[in-house]
Amino acid sequence: QDYNQVENVIKQAQEKLGPVDMLVNCAGMAVSGKFEDLEVSTFERLMSINYLGSVYPSRAVITTMKERRVGRIVFVSSQAGQLGLFGFTAYSASKFAIRGLAEALQMEVKPYNVYITVAYPPDTDTPGFAEENRTKPLETRLISETTSVCKPEQVAKQIVKDAIVVTMGLFRTIALFYLGSFDSIVRRCMMQREKSENADKTA
Repeated sequence: QDYNQVENVIKQAQEKLGPVDMLVNCAGMAVSGKFEDLEVSTFERLMSINYLGSVYPSRAVITTMKERRVGRIVFVSSQAGQLGLFGFTAYSASKFAIRGLAEALQMEVKPYNVYITVAYPPDTDTPGFAEENRTKPLETRLISETTSVCKPEQVAKQIVKDAIVVTMGLFRTIALFYLGSFDSIVRRCMMQREKSENADKTA
């Protein structure tokens, strides 16, 4: 949460190891829940970690990259950073912010031979994903189950590959028909919940 601290750590690292050629911003966390059930502090925390956690290190290296006219910055967003999903009002917003930052920054730094990549990985088998699953609403869990969970090694290799060849990334491709599928999941869960509530009232 302290930019000066991040800047100092990166400065010390560059003094010992040399300038940064590629920065991968992958710090992040997810919290799911219905909009009205989430604490306001959750929205603030996710923006701080997922968004500012990428702004700070990028800001700390960008001047040197522009001066050297070489550099790659990778922002790790999420599939939820392309498509707002049920239960992810806080998380999706923080990941959408990454996309806006990256696209605007690319316009600024491209003349200096510095390139930006945004990765949109699917669900990845990490301790953070396991923790996230503990609090997912039913609708969110069913939506997640429509896609497979990837291994961290697989995702990492693809992200680095995309950054080296300077593309927006394989993971950005997502079929639009998923949106209709997700909507049907939410409607079905709502209908089942209403039936259950009506049954309780008549019991």
